[in-house]
Amino acid sequence: MAFADWARIEKTSTGGRAEIGARRIYILPTRYGMIYAALLMLMLLGAVNYGNNPAHLLTFLLAALGSNAIYQTWRNLRGLRLACLGAEPVFAGHSASFRIDCDPDGRDRPAIQLGFDDAEPALLDLKAGGSAAAVSVPLPLLPRGLYPPGRLTVSTQYPVGLFRAWCYVDCDRDVLVYPHPGTSWQPVGDEGERLEGGYDGTGNEDFAGLRGYIPGDQASRIDWKSFARDRGLNTRLFSGQAASPVWIDFDQAPGGDIEARLSALTRAVLDAERQGRHYGLRLPDRVLPPGAGGMHRHQCLRALAVHGLEDV
Repeated sequence: MAFADWARIEKTSTGGRAEIGARRIYILPTRYGMIYAALLMLMLLGAVNYGNNPAHLLTFLLAALGSNAIYQTWRNLRGLRLACLGAEPVFAGHSASFRIDCDPDGRDRPAIQLGFDDAEPALLDLKAGGSAAAVSVPLPLLPRGLYPPGRLTVSTQYPVGLFRAWCYVDCDRDVLVYPHPGTSWQPVGDEGERLEGGYDGTGNEDFAGLRGYIPGDQASRIDWKSFARDRGLNTRLFSGQAASPVWIDFDQAPGGDIEARLSALTRAVLDAERQGRHYGLRLPDRVLPPGAGGMHRHQCLRALAVHGLEDV
């Protein structure tokens, strides 16, 4: 059993915040600390063997400096406040940047390292009196779904590198990972209209009317004149957008397995959003009605990300 399996872990609150407590910090000598201790032992043996008082004085002075380094390294972590803010959704196979805010709590905290598992840690220096510093900790090569980042390791070797102090923090902020976009294909609309033959984002001169604003609609298509006349928030429709919506159907998607079909559906969602089409999504376990805009795109991609996964 690894040490991290039974070590004390600092838990985060509902808002993702945590404060490193004194009893959650572990400290061990580094490789240089072990060499330093071995040299002190040799110096002590030589001083005792030759009865040399200046050698005794130097040995105990260096030992006192090493003992003080233990306290200073431990103190550099104690009381550090963290806020685990999570990461923006990414596509499978890409790295995510997990954002963490660090509050120095009124004390200089140099050489603080933050990292997940074997990923490259992020390094930052915190200044007393400054505001909370934001740092992005990498999470490489994530699989599809809701990915738990696991325990965050907060460590330091300040001030002299003889000792390493660290603490584990449980970051309860899952990262949403969309399926990897596959090759393009053309889903059909309700009347057999293919995606490639419809609205391509141009032809704004073909005005077709207004409809009520839906969250996620592009700001450039909002009719601000009617809004200024107290007629509510409306979105302008153009002739291409009046065409029948395109249904992105799981049963029609190409691919020999579920992951291949989800990749094809992801690409179809991105293409439909880029072309300004209204589109709906049909999956074996749910149906999302036609819509458009950033919010609708996120809802469709999220449904694809968690499809078929347990405990979601």
